[in-house]
Amino acid sequence: MRILILTALSGLTLAACDQFTEQTPVEAEAPPQLVQAEQSPAPEPERPEPDNIAERKTATIDWNAARTDFAARDTDDGGMAQVASVGSPVVPVLLPDEPVGIASAGGEEALQFRPLADGYFAVKKGEIYDLIINGTDRLVALPGGAGAASDTDLVFEETMTGAQVSFSRYGASYLVEFMCNDPATAAKGSCVSEAEAVAEVEKLLIAGTR
Repeated sequence: MRILILTALSGLTLAACDQFTEQTPVEAEAPPQLVQAEQSPAPEPERPEPDNIAERKTATIDWNAARTDFAARDTDDGGMAQVASVGSPVVPVLLPDEPVGIASAGGEEALQFRPLADGYFAVKKGEIYDLIINGTDRLVALPGGAGAASDTDLVFEETMTGAQVSFSRYGASYLVEFMCNDPATAAKGSCVSEAEAVAEVEKLLIAGTR
């Protein structure tokens, strides 16, 4: 009896082993790969365009007023003859009352004048400072402006090299610079006071017009 039971158990064990051996192991399924969709960059928000952007304009020159002042001045026409020799000025030319030399011609006069596409500049050499006069018909105005600048008072400012006086006349813009000849001007202060600078600018006469 014991031999039969052992034989039966051995047969069951072999059968179980054969069944386990015949089964094919199940391979683990790989997890599905997630495909990331390409994201397009978000559009930049539209920026509203400002309505008050300043733009460069050409000033409207009051030539009638300039001719009236030129006719009323009490001086000879020596300066005017030199200015007129380079053609019609873009803006009324304000200069000291003294002979004028054309800078491009290498004149020997103390006052050098040069016309520009938008105005002119002149240089007067001095012992304490050099006087540089700039006139232009360019101005910065808001859209819709008439393009004409009214006459303004003289505005004095000290600079690192001396001082300057700015103003508008006849619709044009003028800047008179006082360039100190002493290189230590920045440490010692300007070589010209506000009263002296304003007085010098007030002596400028109209030397050229249309």
